[in-house]
Amino acid sequence: MARKLMLVAVAALMAGAVGCRHKCCHLNEPGNRPQPFLPNPPRNSILLPPAGVPTSPAPSGQPPGGSSNFPPPEIGTPDPKSSGPEKLFPDPLPGNPSARPGSSNPSGILGAPVKPQTTEPSKTAATGQTKVKDGLFAGRKPTLDGFDALRSSGFRSVVYLHTSGADLSAIKDMASSRGLAFHAIETTPETLAVASATFNRVTGDRLNRPTYVFGEDDLRAGAMWYLYFRTVDVLGDDVARLRARPLGLSDQGEEGRAFAIAIQNVLATK
Repeated sequence: MARKLMLVAVAALMAGAVGCRHKCCHLNEPGNRPQPFLPNPPRNSILLPPAGVPTSPAPSGQPPGGSSNFPPPEIGTPDPKSSGPEKLFPDPLPGNPSARPGSSNPSGILGAPVKPQTTEPSKTAATGQTKVKDGLFAGRKPTLDGFDALRSSGFRSVVYLHTSGADLSAIKDMASSRGLAFHAIETTPETLAVASATFNRVTGDRLNRPTYVFGEDDLRAGAMWYLYFRTVDVLGDDVARLRARPLGLSDQGEEGRAFAIAIQNVLATK
């Protein structure tokens, strides 16, 4: 009996030294104690609310389900004029008579085109007139009605490029009686150098503008405008010819060839 008690005591000492391996004793270890389920920690520092849980404040001002770590979104002050949610409408197509409800422009997005204000004379001031540049216009010799149109359109002066020995009295009277300053310049191959200098001086005076330039024929006007483009606007030969050709520049015929030679002589002295 004593021997049996001794064996029991030895077994108890060995169990205490090694430790109990029973299931109930194994769960008492600190690392094996059961714990409640915890979700995995987030991978970033931004906390997002769980799916399906509303984040907007309840009508009473308290978040649903008690306190929340997520602040409610900022809600702006509602427009007192609006009676419901904002309605978005697509932009109407240009020219489509239908527009947004309540729009004051039933014809579309853009209103009617606005005619720009201009101080230039009307294009109907003289038949066939062409705007060469600001304040300078060219065209054919005006009639009596043409001079009336020039005056009513706001022209200040006219420049007449005439042949040698031309009668100027009738044209001068029609221009002067309508308050138009009259400038007559004899334009021939022989006088082209002097005529070009006079033309540049008269047309360069801002007090004379708007100015209407016309010639006894297109050939004289074309030669004068070509020299103007070369000497005043300092354009190249190709560009100057391109602009002066609709105004009458030509080297055809005997007089046309004579003007072409006179033009080269004038440019040679520049």
